[in-house]
Amino acid sequence: MKISARTQVLFLSLVLFDLYVLLRADLIADTCRKTIYPGICASTLRSNPRSAGADVTGLARIVFDTALPKANSTLNLVNELYAKALKAKEQSFYEYLSNCLNQYEEAVSSLNGCTEYLGSDNFGTVLRATQAVSYVLICDKDFIALRPIGGRASPIAAQNNAVEQLVSIALGIVKSLGCNQPICDFS
Repeated sequence: MKISARTQVLFLSLVLFDLYVLLRADLIADTCRKTIYPGICASTLRSNPRSAGADVTGLARIVFDTALPKANSTLNLVNELYAKALKAKEQSFYEYLSNCLNQYEEAVSSLNGCTEYLGSDNFGTVLRATQAVSYVLICDKDFIALRPIGGRASPIAAQNNAVEQLVSIALGIVKSLGCNQPICDFS
């Protein structure tokens, strides 16, 4: 039985495409294994179509691009909650939210600069991402320290957690690229 040239080209194209998809999946899996949240990393990257053609630097950029809107959304939520608490004269709650608002403004500012030098100055990216994670964690810890009487739960715990996880993932990816500075040697 003779197979036409067209069928052979189609078959070869399918095999090459499957190989390409497997190699891309392996890059995501290999990259995400180097992060603190490999499952979230993989699902975040696999859900973004830009990941298909990205190198490791591009994967870091995608995670940063996912984290920034979440941080902005959390900042907006904190701002709304702060205004409501201020209006209701809930002093301990608006003190916490005021501190958290400041922390999120700094976190968003740090995140805005993360991708500027990604790939050419990974040290600057690592420094900014580390700062962003710190600001988010401070917001979380401030709530525990300033918790209003009655043990109210943090109204932004889930958002805080999501932002911290995404920035930590991006930070892990950038650190895997190296930056020739001691800060990149720490997890």
